[in-house]
Amino acid sequence: MSSIRRHLTLLLIASLTLVSFSAALQGYRSSMQMSSKLFDAELTSLTSSFADIEVRPNSQIFDSAEQITVQIWQDNQLLLRSRNSPISAIGDFATGFSEQNFAGKRWRIYSVENPAQKRWTMVAQPLKSRSELAQSMILAAMMPLIFSIPVLAIIIYFVVSVGLKPLRILSSELNSRSPRNFQAFNLADKPAELVPVLSTLNSLLNRLQSAFEREQQFAANAAHEMRTPLSVLKINLHNLAKETAGNSLSIDKLQQDTDRMINVINQILLLSRTNPEYFEAHSHDIDVYIIAQQAISDKYTAIDNKQQSIELVGQSAVISSDEFALLTLLQNLLTNANKYTPELGTIRVSVTSDTQYVRIAVEDSGTGLSENEYQKVLQRFYRSSKHIKQKSQGSGLGLAIVKQIVELHGGTIDLHKSDLGGLCVLVELPFAPSPGRLT
Repeated sequence: MSSIRRHLTLLLIASLTLVSFSAALQGYRSSMQMSSKLFDAELTSLTSSFADIEVRPNSQIFDSAEQITVQIWQDNQLLLRSRNSPISAIGDFATGFSEQNFAGKRWRIYSVENPAQKRWTMVAQPLKSRSELAQSMILAAMMPLIFSIPVLAIIIYFVVSVGLKPLRILSSELNSRSPRNFQAFNLADKPAELVPVLSTLNSLLNRLQSAFEREQQFAANAAHEMRTPLSVLKINLHNLAKETAGNSLSIDKLQQDTDRMINVINQILLLSRTNPEYFEAHSHDIDVYIIAQQAISDKYTAIDNKQQSIELVGQSAVISSDEFALLTLLQNLLTNANKYTPELGTIRVSVTSDTQYVRIAVEDSGTGLSENEYQKVLQRFYRSSKHIKQKSQGSGLGLAIVKQIVELHGGTIDLHKSDLGGLCVLVELPFAPSPGRLT
């Protein structure tokens, strides 16, 4: 994941370094040109000084600095030379600058003629010494700028960090905020660039809160308002069945449809209560084994009506959860096992745990499912073709609600064939739900 602070810091440091070295390169070139002009001016001055001295006719040799070579010629005769000078002419007999190689070096030479005496004076300087001296002077001037780049980089880092502080504060508040907290953001120091972002974000949070409230209110109101007339309808059908005892086949069908509709309404009401906000607000430490005992007790009448045997194995395991959500999960799994297991069948509930997860397994000896339907039955309103053929009553919401509750915990759900012959639903719940999954 890219960081704005790191990106800006690297970009500014790279730009600063590029500009600094470009300026240094341009300064180096300009300084070399200026130093060359200064050295040439010095060489011209030296040549003029030697041109004015008196020289006896016989050739003379004198000691000079290593960085200077001098020759004085007259009528093609060498009148005077420095000890480090060769016998031949070191330059051209033409007024001006030239460059020649001798004594293992490259030299810069200035020649000048004295027309009255018909005498040529030549003075040379090694190019290497001129270049080294110029470079040392230029580097001495530029080194502080080069060494200041790391210091400037640190300053840039802190300046960028300070400039991005409001964005960092907003990011921290977003990360630490509870998923059910829809309050508007109000930063103490709001830069102009963040004003439209905060305005849009607060507007979105406000609309999102309104949408959640409308959704919960609609689901609760719809379920509540529909349960009352359906209950009355069921009573009327019961009374009608008594009055028409001789021909009650159609009434029995209406009663079954009414029971199914009531079940759907109850499941919708359960869905409205298994949401992240409700779950987080009601979570506390709960023993899964005790909840499993309670779920079996609640469903025992339906299990006993089909003369099915049920066993609970395992041990106590405490997790952070909501009692209603966990009880709903187990009741839905037991309802499915009871519904799709034949009479005299077997149902087994197990609760186990390790260092990270609590595992709840509900197995049955029923008809089971085909492997390609394991994921499909977790979708809302999906019903297995096998169960439809068996004319089993259901709404297709039971396992969908189970999946939603599992996701609230940040857990996993897996369906596979049970060793009892039917279906095994295995649920893994972490000891503490992950806040990042409560979305």
